[in-house]
Amino acid sequence: IFIRMSANRSNQELIIAGLFRLAWSFPFIFMGPSLYIGKGTSGAWYWTASSIAIMLIAVVLAVSGLRKVMSGFFDGK
Repeated sequence: IFIRMSANRSNQELIIAGLFRLAWSFPFIFMGPSLYIGKGTSGAWYWTASSIAIMLIAVVLAVSGLRKVMSGFFDGK
């Protein structure tokens, strides 16, 4: 009555790659809003544009990292 669960194993390489991508997103998560508050509201237009670009990079990295982690847990591909 022993059932092998090898087909339902998670892909650890995808999980680790997703966690690294999430770790790379954290500096951008904090740097973007702080740059926007510090320089973007009263400085030149390029400070606002660069802070918004940094925030978008943070969102893209975080979402892609979470997608990799979830596919590592559930898809296994």
